[in-house]
Amino acid sequence: AASPWLIWICGIGIRAAMHRVARVWSPSQASWAQLARIRIFLRQPATATATQRVPREFAVPEVDAFAKDALFGESQIISTKFLGQSVLASPLHPTFGVRIDGCRLAELMHDPPALATTLRQLLQSQKMVVFSGQSELEPEAHVALCKLLGGSAGLDDTFSSNHAAGLSEEEGGHWPGDGGGGGLALRPTANAYEALPPAVWPISNQPDRGTVNAGDGGFHCDGAWFGDHFRYMSFLCRSQLSHGGGHTFFASSEALLRALGPEERHFLAGVLVEYTDRMVYPGGNSINPSGGRPTVIPLVSESGTGADRQLAISAFLDPKYWRRVYLCDAARESSPEARRRLFAQPFWRQIVGDDSAGRRGGESAEAMSAGAVQELAWAEGADILEGINVRLGPEGVGRPDSAHKSLTLSMQWREGDLGFYCNRTLLHRASASTQRRESHGEPELRLMHRISIKGGGTPPFYMAPPPRHGHVHAE
Repeated sequence: AASPWLIWICGIGIRAAMHRVARVWSPSQASWAQLARIRIFLRQPATATATQRVPREFAVPEVDAFAKDALFGESQIISTKFLGQSVLASPLHPTFGVRIDGCRLAELMHDPPALATTLRQLLQSQKMVVFSGQSELEPEAHVALCKLLGGSAGLDDTFSSNHAAGLSEEEGGHWPGDGGGGGLALRPTANAYEALPPAVWPISNQPDRGTVNAGDGGFHCDGAWFGDHFRYMSFLCRSQLSHGGGHTFFASSEALLRALGPEERHFLAGVLVEYTDRMVYPGGNSINPSGGRPTVIPLVSESGTGADRQLAISAFLDPKYWRRVYLCDAARESSPEARRRLFAQPFWRQIVGDDSAGRRGGESAEAMSAGAVQELAWAEGADILEGINVRLGPEGVGRPDSAHKSLTLSMQWREGDLGFYCNRTLLHRASASTQRRESHGEPELRLMHRISIKGGGTPPFYMAPPPRHGHVHAE
């Protein structure tokens, strides 16, 4: 009997032939055999390689803090100094992240420039840093730290300022499922936000304490679906589940892309994702930061500058926000300058959304762009995007093994943990356990305070013109 792998691959070939006839993409695009190789890769167990392991180098201003030649083993702990304070540092994951115990951050805020510089250098080398034992930091102090890190770029208040003044569960405060999510979900109550600074977005398992069901639909970098990729993110764990769970998955998209061959990276660099113009978190905020304007975001973009420039996944891999998936040869030139030229082309006004003359007339994306852009069949495009979620885990989501751990950190937050991470190089998603509301018959509270930190260098994207007379596109 034929093996399941052979049958599956043959099925791809049959569908490929059908779609060639339908001109979903042109011969100038990557071959369907190449697409098949990528799909196979995304379903094979992830394995750690030597290239995925990076040196544990800490570049900070003072000589006695985190020697540049300090290398961590997976379970090694080093005793060192952080801006004069004696601390213990340990790795979070073989490819990124460090936990620092014993640091009293509030005492270091008397020298803002030194603290900001140290944090930025730490994040540049480690991508993620978690300071334990910061429960005494008030929300205002958390905001002040994030402002130090972001500098003149400032903080985002899109999420906290756009919440719906919902009702309690007992009052029937439910929001109909939207964006493909389906079902009913609890709405957050207004008092979850009113006592907090505008930049703080409370995320919780209890609707009277914050937004529920946030970030659990797929791996993502925050802000991607409306084109404002935040530079850094910060989470402060105010309360954690007492019987396990409540963890967040983090993964290095750079490590994932490095594991691909040149052909696969070349293919993925040409994938573009169109996002819906209406965002409603299931049980969360009603957010429409683009004002009803669909966006097109590259799946892969350049991150960093100079010698640190690398490819990273820049899309939001949550299917309820996807509209269409495109392939474009020109997008494979991934420099910011080339991407800006691409998204300045006039044909995007016809392709994006549903209200252009071309869309109403039933024209294909290929026809509207004179062959520059091809729209991928929905099942094929979604398979590529969802395949990345499967590849990164967690265990039991699309794949029964636990090999994703070589790429993915299962971050078990502790109460008082204050985390900062590079939003443009690390993907994350919430685990299902973050929404557990009781254990052994007793209510439990998980509460995270999230702050989004802006910064220059947002990867280029396309945003449709403002709506006019009820239409998204000006004719």
